[in-house]
Amino acid sequence: MEHYQRINTVCLFALTFMACAFVLAITKTVMIPFTLSIFLYLILTPVMKWLQIRFRLKRWMALSITLFIFTASIICLTWLVSGSIDSFIQGIDQYKDRLDALTSSIELKLKDLGFDLSTFSPGESAQITPLLPTLKKLTTGVLGVLSNSILVIIFTLFLITGESIHGSSNETVIKVKNSIAKYVFTKLVISAATGGLSYIVFLIFEVELASMFAILTILLNFIPNIGSIIAVFMPLPVILLQYTLGWQFFAILILLTLFQTIIGNILEPKVMGKSMGLHPVAILLSLTFWGFIWGVPGMFLSVPIMAAMKIIFESYEFTSPIAAVMEGKLD
Repeated sequence: MEHYQRINTVCLFALTFMACAFVLAITKTVMIPFTLSIFLYLILTPVMKWLQIRFRLKRWMALSITLFIFTASIICLTWLVSGSIDSFIQGIDQYKDRLDALTSSIELKLKDLGFDLSTFSPGESAQITPLLPTLKKLTTGVLGVLSNSILVIIFTLFLITGESIHGSSNETVIKVKNSIAKYVFTKLVISAATGGLSYIVFLIFEVELASMFAILTILLNFIPNIGSIIAVFMPLPVILLQYTLGWQFFAILILLTLFQTIIGNILEPKVMGKSMGLHPVAILLSLTFWGFIWGVPGMFLSVPIMAAMKIIFESYEFTSPIAAVMEGKLD
């Protein structure tokens, strides 16, 4: 009888999991901004309270200053990215010419090496150029992501204004708040350092779209494991068109890889420690699941969501084994 109860429990858990995943997928248009606003609320609330205590401001004034700083930051980022995209769009024909020249150069070198290119028709070479309009659409999509921050700000405003003046007294809620706020703040500082160093490299080598690549480097570093890899290889197509396979291309590649390796593999583990208490396999599974459900935003939110779930599971005896598995304690 007990055996069948366990099977029944597992089946019910699986059905509940699939139902939740389905609901999260079909409601992602609203749930993604709302979830982002929750984490933003956890970051901005300590800033607001610090302003209240440090400068003895009233709650509404501290809230106004905090939201003004955040909104101004979003506007500045949007301005920087839009400026980079505008310059890229204006030079799209120049990129096409560079791509044609690079393709011709590669064909000549391959012919010199004895490769038979008779099966490679000119029409197939021309098929590469439509990648540029596609890249144009992808870059303009960044502006759409930033514009959604208006909805996030509205949600955040309601969360902050709806909070009790004295805050929550629930120990689990306080633990979740402190854990996520610490993670996001530390990760933001580390990612900003990586993005800043990358931006300096882009400026030194006069890489086009430097501002956009630097901002995306900061954001991509929030994605565990694969984010830093994408951040290194993402600007390479533009750099390739700008410098072909010159020494500048390899110098930028080496420097970006060096920054990501030192900061991501040496500095970050020392600063972050085991504050989230999540096993690497659990992080990878969370990254895969939330990436499948919510796409790229889900990848950004995967670790904080997983950490919050672990803390909540630890608070209840019947779910504590799940928290132990998430932490890698299988004994």
